[in-house]
Amino acid sequence: MVDVEAVGPSRADQRRAQVLEAADRCFTLEGFQGASMASIASAASMSVGQIYRYFANKEAIIAAIVAEKLDEWGQRMASVRAHSDDIVDQMLEIARYHAEKVGAQERVALSLEFLAEAARNPKIADIVRTIDGAMRANLTELLVESGAPEGDELAARVDMIVALIDGWAIRAVKNPGIRMEAYLDTLRPLFEILVSCRDEASCTEAG
Repeated sequence: MVDVEAVGPSRADQRRAQVLEAADRCFTLEGFQGASMASIASAASMSVGQIYRYFANKEAIIAAIVAEKLDEWGQRMASVRAHSDDIVDQMLEIARYHAEKVGAQERVALSLEFLAEAARNPKIADIVRTIDGAMRANLTELLVESGAPEGDELAARVDMIVALIDGWAIRAVKNPGIRMEAYLDTLRPLFEILVSCRDEASCTEAG
């Protein structure tokens, strides 16, 4: 009987990973529009024809990269929740992950380009909304666990938290001198208020 784990990833899986790594570098350096299938193939030391064996287009490559990032995100959040039961700490970890992975200096332009592209490209819009949906789902789960009742008010609070987190990328462009740790320290009291609100009355009292 063959030990599947001992065999390791297939040749096709290795080639796909090779393409994704090259594409990630190309998108970061050249942007989504600037990076061509030819430049990705060159970075991967493959032909364009070989790329198309694994991915139909650039959107398919982006979708695969995002799937990997979401898996990484899930593993990181599982680790955080295993080591801390503090809701605010967990929310701050979401903000930190976003700042490090999406709003990092070398990737912030790409993050904003994808957002602009999503406004006119339905395939990219679906990918962007998948990422946003994962973040909102995590935050919703955390707030419900803290005692917040589900409903429109909770959804609005989650969107406000996401807006605070998403704002990092824009501020990093407008104010390159902004420091991530100071940003996260400032988010803590805001998150504490949003977590402490169990209903409209308690939110008013907290304000």
